[in-house]
Amino acid sequence: MNAIIGVLAGLICAPSLAQSAPATDAQPVEALPSAVAGPAPMPGSIVMYRGSGVMGAAVACPIRYKGREIVELGRGKYAQWAVPSGRYILVNGTASVEVSVMPGETRYVRCQIKTGFLTGRADLEIVDEETFSAHRADYEEKPVSTPF
Repeated sequence: MNAIIGVLAGLICAPSLAQSAPATDAQPVEALPSAVAGPAPMPGSIVMYRGSGVMGAAVACPIRYKGREIVELGRGKYAQWAVPSGRYILVNGTASVEVSVMPGETRYVRCQIKTGFLTGRADLEIVDEETFSAHRADYEEKPVSTPF
Protein backbone atom coordinates (compact mmCIF):
# COMPACT_ATOMS: atom_id res chain seq x y z
CA MET A 1 0.00 0.00 0.00
CA ASN A 2 2.85 2.40 0.84
CA ALA A 3 4.35 1.68 -2.63
CA ILE A 4 1.13 2.76 -4.34
CA ILE A 5 0.97 5.97 -2.29
CA GLY A 6 4.61 6.69 -3.19
CA VAL A 7 3.94 6.25 -6.91
CA LEU A 8 0.86 8.47 -6.76
CA ALA A 9 2.76 11.15 -4.83
CA GLY A 10 5.52 11.04 -7.47
CA LEU A 11 2.99 11.49 -10.27
CA ILE A 12 1.32 14.41 -8.51
CA CYS A 13 4.62 16.14 -7.73
CA ALA A 14 6.22 15.48 -11.14
CA PRO A 15 4.56 18.44 -12.92
CA SER A 16 5.70 20.88 -10.26
CA LEU A 17 9.25 19.51 -10.47
CA ALA A 18 9.27 19.89 -14.25
CA GLN A 19 8.24 23.55 -13.95
CA SER A 20 11.01 24.33 -11.49
CA ALA A 21 13.75 22.52 -13.43
CA PRO A 22 16.40 24.76 -15.01
CA ALA A 23 16.25 25.37 -18.76
CA THR A 24 18.48 23.15 -20.90
CA ASP A 25 19.35 22.79 -24.58
CA ALA A 26 17.02 19.77 -24.95
CA GLN A 27 14.72 19.43 -27.94
CA PRO A 28 11.13 20.58 -27.44
CA VAL A 29 8.59 17.85 -26.74
CA GLU A 30 6.82 18.57 -30.05
CA ALA A 31 9.81 17.15 -31.98
CA LEU A 32 9.56 13.73 -30.33
CA PRO A 33 6.48 12.19 -32.03
CA SER A 34 8.12 12.06 -35.45
CA ALA A 35 11.14 10.29 -34.00
CA VAL A 36 8.97 7.85 -32.07
CA ALA A 37 6.46 7.25 -34.88
CA GLY A 38 7.89 3.81 -35.71
CA PRO A 39 9.14 2.21 -38.88
CA ALA A 40 7.82 3.20 -42.29
CA PRO A 41 5.38 0.70 -43.80
CA MET A 42 6.93 -2.02 -45.94
CA PRO A 43 6.35 -1.62 -49.66
CA GLY A 44 4.73 -4.37 -51.66
CA SER A 45 5.46 -5.41 -55.20
CA ILE A 46 3.75 -6.47 -58.39
CA VAL A 47 5.48 -9.02 -60.61
CA MET A 48 4.30 -8.77 -64.22
CA TYR A 49 5.35 -11.48 -66.64
CA ARG A 50 4.75 -13.04 -70.02
CA GLY A 51 5.33 -16.68 -70.84
CA SER A 52 7.84 -17.84 -73.40
CA GLY A 53 5.35 -19.61 -75.68
CA VAL A 54 5.41 -19.11 -79.44
CA MET A 55 1.78 -17.94 -79.57
CA GLY A 56 1.66 -14.24 -80.41
CA ALA A 57 5.43 -13.87 -80.74
CA ALA A 58 5.05 -10.63 -82.73
CA VAL A 59 2.52 -9.09 -80.30
CA ALA A 60 3.88 -6.82 -77.57
CA CYS A 61 2.39 -6.58 -74.10
CA PRO A 62 2.75 -3.03 -72.77
CA ILE A 63 1.47 -2.58 -69.22
CA ARG A 64 0.42 0.88 -68.05
CA TYR A 65 -0.67 2.49 -64.80
CA LYS A 66 -2.49 5.85 -64.90
CA GLY A 67 -1.51 6.31 -68.54
CA ARG A 68 2.22 5.80 -67.94
CA GLU A 69 3.94 2.72 -69.32
CA ILE A 70 5.49 0.59 -66.59
CA VAL A 71 7.00 -2.07 -68.83
CA GLU A 72 6.61 -3.63 -72.26
CA LEU A 73 6.93 -7.38 -71.99
CA GLY A 74 8.19 -9.57 -74.78
CA ARG A 75 8.18 -13.37 -74.73
CA GLY A 76 9.82 -14.85 -71.64
CA LYS A 77 10.22 -11.54 -69.78
CA TYR A 78 9.16 -10.35 -66.33
CA ALA A 79 9.44 -7.17 -64.29
CA GLN A 80 9.07 -6.53 -60.57
CA TRP A 81 7.57 -3.20 -59.58
CA ALA A 82 7.99 -2.03 -55.95
CA VAL A 83 4.86 -0.14 -54.88
CA PRO A 84 3.30 1.23 -51.70
CA SER A 85 0.35 -0.78 -50.46
CA GLY A 86 -2.86 0.08 -52.23
CA ARG A 87 -5.04 -0.63 -55.26
CA TYR A 88 -3.66 -0.50 -58.79
CA ILE A 89 -5.48 -0.83 -62.10
CA LEU A 90 -3.06 -2.06 -64.75
CA VAL A 91 -4.10 -1.75 -68.38
CA ASN A 92 -2.87 -2.52 -71.87
CA GLY A 93 -4.55 -1.97 -75.24
CA THR A 94 -7.20 -4.67 -74.81
CA ALA A 95 -7.47 -5.61 -71.12
CA SER A 96 -7.21 -4.35 -67.54
CA VAL A 97 -6.79 -5.93 -64.13
CA GLU A 98 -7.18 -4.55 -60.60
CA VAL A 99 -4.39 -5.50 -58.20
CA SER A 100 -4.60 -4.89 -54.44
CA VAL A 101 -1.26 -4.96 -52.63
CA MET A 102 -0.83 -5.14 -48.85
CA PRO A 103 2.42 -4.09 -47.09
CA GLY A 104 5.16 -6.64 -47.76
CA GLU A 105 2.97 -8.61 -50.19
CA THR A 106 3.92 -9.63 -53.74
CA ARG A 107 1.16 -10.03 -56.34
CA TYR A 108 1.57 -11.66 -59.74
CA VAL A 109 0.05 -10.54 -63.06
CA ARG A 110 0.42 -12.62 -66.22
CA CYS A 111 0.16 -11.20 -69.72
CA GLN A 112 -1.15 -13.92 -71.96
CA ILE A 113 -1.56 -13.56 -75.73
CA LYS A 114 -4.91 -14.86 -76.93
CA THR A 115 -6.15 -15.33 -80.45
CA GLY A 116 -8.06 -12.55 -82.14
CA PHE A 117 -9.72 -12.01 -85.50
CA LEU A 118 -6.66 -10.80 -87.43
CA THR A 119 -4.03 -10.67 -84.72
CA GLY A 120 -3.52 -11.80 -81.13
CA ARG A 121 -4.49 -9.68 -78.18
CA ALA A 122 -2.80 -9.34 -74.82
CA ASP A 123 -4.88 -10.31 -71.80
CA LEU A 124 -3.93 -9.53 -68.18
CA GLU A 125 -4.83 -11.81 -65.27
CA ILE A 126 -3.87 -12.21 -61.62
CA VAL A 127 -2.16 -15.52 -60.85
CA ASP A 128 -0.62 -17.06 -57.75
CA GLU A 129 3.06 -17.32 -56.86
CA GLU A 130 3.23 -21.02 -57.78
CA THR A 131 2.11 -20.29 -61.35
CA PHE A 132 4.95 -17.78 -61.75
CA SER A 133 7.55 -19.86 -59.89
CA ALA A 134 6.89 -22.98 -61.98
CA HIS A 135 8.65 -21.36 -64.97
CA ARG A 136 10.68 -18.63 -63.20
CA ALA A 137 13.98 -20.04 -64.52
CA ASP A 138 12.74 -19.53 -68.12
CA TYR A 139 12.11 -15.79 -67.66
CA GLU A 140 14.52 -12.90 -68.07
CA GLU A 141 14.08 -9.85 -65.85
CA LYS A 142 13.38 -6.50 -67.46
CA PRO A 143 13.56 -3.20 -65.55
CA VAL A 144 10.41 -1.14 -65.07
CA SER A 145 10.23 2.12 -67.01
CA THR A 146 8.34 4.02 -64.32
CA PRO A 147 9.54 3.43 -60.78
CA PHE A 148 6.92 4.36 -58.20
